[in-house]
Amino acid sequence: MKAVLTGGAGFIGSHIADDLIDKGVEVLVIDDLSSGSLSNLSKRVEFLNLNIADRKLSDGLKNFKADMLIHCAAQASVSHSIHAPAFDAEVNILNGLKIMNYAMESGVGSYVYLNTGGALYGEPQYLPCDEQHPINPISPYGLSKWTLENYFDLLLPASAKFTSLRLANVYGPRQDPGGEAGVVAIFAQKMLNGEDIKIFGDGDQSRDFVYVKDVVASVIAALETGVQGHINIGSGEQTSVNQIFEHLSSEIGYTTPPIYESEREGDVRHIYLSIEKAKEDLGWTAKMNLEEGLKQTVNILRHR
Repeated sequence: MKAVLTGGAGFIGSHIADDLIDKGVEVLVIDDLSSGSLSNLSKRVEFLNLNIADRKLSDGLKNFKADMLIHCAAQASVSHSIHAPAFDAEVNILNGLKIMNYAMESGVGSYVYLNTGGALYGEPQYLPCDEQHPINPISPYGLSKWTLENYFDLLLPASAKFTSLRLANVYGPRQDPGGEAGVVAIFAQKMLNGEDIKIFGDGDQSRDFVYVKDVVASVIAALETGVQGHINIGSGEQTSVNQIFEHLSSEIGYTTPPIYESEREGDVRHIYLSIEKAKEDLGWTAKMNLEEGLKQTVNILRHR
């Protein structure tokens, strides 16, 4: 089997690449390294240092003859999408359409799209959010990710298999502590450096945090079962930002109180996902508990 993996040098994508390689799948990683890193990549993958919109990929995919496309590449910052919505749409919609078309032209039969669950449903009408919850994103990021999901649904041929995994807040090793999106990595690295921690809002806002290797397991389950549709992937539990701060402070021995600032535009107040469909359709559930996942993340950052 052969897989094309966009964003495969990034946080989530590189873990997926490792798992596929271990299962004997040939992997072609496509990444322009705008946010990914070569240090994340196994030497056992084929690598194309290209933007996913590059027309050269059409020939590259035809020559590789992949069976499946796993689309991870994205502009993943809510705040950046608010300040630069046109760029967000270009990366998450237009470039996504291009790689989808290249994959269809090359005969790819299975597609897995890593969508957002945390930014898709907007301010929830009920919790936990299941896949039937109304879609009402409050940021361009949530809107652009949902839009590409709709394009996949609309344009893929009936013979193709398509699964959209709607992810909660993913954390774990290789998450960029210098980015805007990963609160766990940002807090942990700053604590290890002895720097101040800023919390936007009062810290009582809550999220669903899911460990990256659990997300990888959901991707593998989608590919192996061939189950189609839209499926939430999360822990199914609600954790506040203050709780994340407290867990990490305890693990690291950090004693400085956080600095609370104004809440950010585009951030939902509370969100966590129902994972009943993932359990039923994929036979998947998150295995890593939060405390152990945070400990493993901190240990990796300590030894970078």
